[in-house]
Amino acid sequence: MPDTPASAPSIVRVAIDRPLNRLFDYRSPPDRDVRPGMRVRVPFGPTRLTGVVMEAGVTSEMDPGRLRAVSEVLDATPILPDSLRELLGFGGRYYHHPIGEVVLGALPPALRRGRPLPEAATPEPLWAVTEQGHRALADGAVRGERQRAIVAALADPDSAPGGRLDRPTLAGILGRRPAPRELERLAERGWLECRPPEHPTDVPPEADSAAARPLTPEQQAAVDALTPGEARPLLLEGVTGSGKTEVYLRMAERVVARGEQVLVLIPEIALTPQLAARIQARFPGRVALLHSGLAEGERLRAWASAARGEARVVVGTRSALFTPLPEPGLIVVDEEHDAAFKQQDGFRYNARDLAIKRGQLEAIPVVLGSATPTLETLQAARQGRYTHCPLRTRPDGTAPPRIEAVDTRVHTPDEGLTSPLLDAMQATLAGGQQCFVLLNRRGYARTLACDHCGWVADCRHCDARLTVHAGNPRAVCHLCGHHEPVPDRCPECGAELARRGLGTQRLEQALARHFPQTPLIRLDRDSIRHKGALEEALERIRSLDAAIVVGTQMLAKGHDFPRVGLVGVIDVDQGLYSVDLRAAEHTLQLIVQAAGRAGRGEAGGRVLLQTGHPEHPLIRGLDAADYTAMVRPLLDERAESGFPPFGHLALVRVEAEDANTAETRAGEVATPLRRAAASGVRVLGPAPAPRHRVNRRYREQILVQSGDRRALHATLHQARRAWEGLTLPREVRIALDVDPVSLA
Repeated sequence: MPDTPASAPSIVRVAIDRPLNRLFDYRSPPDRDVRPGMRVRVPFGPTRLTGVVMEAGVTSEMDPGRLRAVSEVLDATPILPDSLRELLGFGGRYYHHPIGEVVLGALPPALRRGRPLPEAATPEPLWAVTEQGHRALADGAVRGERQRAIVAALADPDSAPGGRLDRPTLAGILGRRPAPRELERLAERGWLECRPPEHPTDVPPEADSAAARPLTPEQQAAVDALTPGEARPLLLEGVTGSGKTEVYLRMAERVVARGEQVLVLIPEIALTPQLAARIQARFPGRVALLHSGLAEGERLRAWASAARGEARVVVGTRSALFTPLPEPGLIVVDEEHDAAFKQQDGFRYNARDLAIKRGQLEAIPVVLGSATPTLETLQAARQGRYTHCPLRTRPDGTAPPRIEAVDTRVHTPDEGLTSPLLDAMQATLAGGQQCFVLLNRRGYARTLACDHCGWVADCRHCDARLTVHAGNPRAVCHLCGHHEPVPDRCPECGAELARRGLGTQRLEQALARHFPQTPLIRLDRDSIRHKGALEEALERIRSLDAAIVVGTQMLAKGHDFPRVGLVGVIDVDQGLYSVDLRAAEHTLQLIVQAAGRAGRGEAGGRVLLQTGHPEHPLIRGLDAADYTAMVRPLLDERAESGFPPFGHLALVRVEAEDANTAETRAGEVATPLRRAAASGVRVLGPAPAPRHRVNRRYREQILVQSGDRRALHATLHQARRAWEGLTLPREVRIALDVDPVSLA
């Protein structure tokens, strides 16, 4: 092959954050070595945009003389490695999303705007309790509440397994960041000592693991099942309280000891502070936290720390999946069943599924952990595509509580509470244990209605009823956020209005009347609005003996409270007969996860489930202690219908500001789908979405179903090309959701 003439310009192909399914060719600066993975500034129309080079040294279909030149090269070395660019390219193709939005969306916001990577930060020093500090704590000499909390956290082998923590990790345990001067004063008294920071690649001392409980045979088998360099996914299916987190930590220790990095994905960082704190305590100074709640600069520094290899363990929500790791060794997806791993707008990817793909590309194992795995994951394990490591027992020897159904047709609830549940709560509290009461519906009342003329308070922007919230009384739409004052009288006839249905606020009031002397804590999104509120609530729960905690699904999010003796589940019937594909599966997962909060102490526990349908197959199946047996009716149902995991789905949604426009345009969008439909691909619809109007926009949807994944994607690819030729009004939007977690 002849050499390229010296005068021929080098051409690079760049991803730009625009909704166009293509890359753009530019001339590379002659004096710079521009490589794939670097950020560049390029002219685009009348503006200049930040882009990422995906290919270099390519041949363009355009005349090179007509190509515009790269304006500026922003990085000295690539910030996105080959494997990560390949993952992003795969994600764009699989989810049929514009590649530029996929690639730029994987970067922290500051990097998208062209900011430079920050310099390496000075590692935080480590703090430890001295012998004098241990004696002072035991003798009660540490009197200040804040000082005592600091010394106690560092002295606790559970919160500080190695006996030393850095200040950020200590802040995660305390729920506040101690000032440097606070720690220095404790050191001046001789109670603490400051140790130099560890090198990022230092191996955790053996004492760290020894401080934890010895592993059960099942836990040890799971740790030993992890094979370095093998990309085969591993399902860690453990009953609640079976010690999955300790298995993750032991696996991570082995990986870090080999000089490699670990990525831990969690559904919502705000709802799982205990897991993040335990990981930080086991690897002090070597953990990077990545989630949207961080300040922009803090997030950028954590990302850069991971990309440089300084952070050996990265903990984050779904977007952390795209963090560069120069020495990857393990990916853990905790609570893999959680719907929060699926992005619901823009680039609609599933972080769990792309984590498995990343494991294949980087030849590293991926651990999927859950007490209630998705049907797709369970089926893959049954077929032998995933290694299956069950944890059927708890390390402390306690058995998961049995779930008992309370028939609400026999025991009529009074403000949501039946007499068997109230009696069980009274006995539990008398024994010095806590009661958790779950109602997955926040607010005071579901509906505001007039019994005289039939008027109902509906949202003016959505097909939804307004929920009444107490305190500062207002009626709120939980779909679009619209709110308005609660009227005193019916606006139609002037009659008195009735508040129907039950929310956590009303349930809290009812429980306060029944148990006026018992501490009562409400845990929902309305009660933890300010920063640190969740940590404060969790700490208060841990500090109490007999107490009642009422809340939404937050109660089921992996919290470990040894004093919970009873869990009452108020109402799950709506999910049993929903039109949504996965509603029954999600309802079952919620019940089992909530039930797992009970019986973790020596006194054991009970779970009472109030239902008007105790004969339902899923309710009857709760008698089995095996989750796999519980979901068998759902698997049989899916197999008969050809729905996942026995088939593949995509959902096409067409939105417009007018109902007729949405219907007409949805028909135009469905036509290319039907023409492109390969053999075995069914196109169902269009039809109005279950929520037809949301935030002033009407939604029609089309369901594409096939038993052959390749045929489904070939159909979607051809249809997308046809849609690009449609002339649609600007207000019409087309959204494509591959492998949807909800059809509602």
